[in-house]
Amino acid sequence: MRSHGAVRRFVADASAVVRSDERLILLFLVLLSVVALVVFLHYTVSLLDALPEVLPPELPRPEGP
Repeated sequence: MRSHGAVRRFVADASAVVRSDERLILLFLVLLSVVALVVFLHYTVSLLDALPEVLPPELPRPEGP
């Protein structure tokens, strides 16, 4: 009977280690996603800033007679 208890404790400890690894992997993936989003937004803003203005700052006024 004692051997079954020892096996159960070992399995419980092993599953706790797996859960810890899963949390670490999940944290890594979340951080990687945040970094990818920041890089994407940085390059998007840089690209949009480099585009020419659609409307000029001052519209030309028609000349009067």
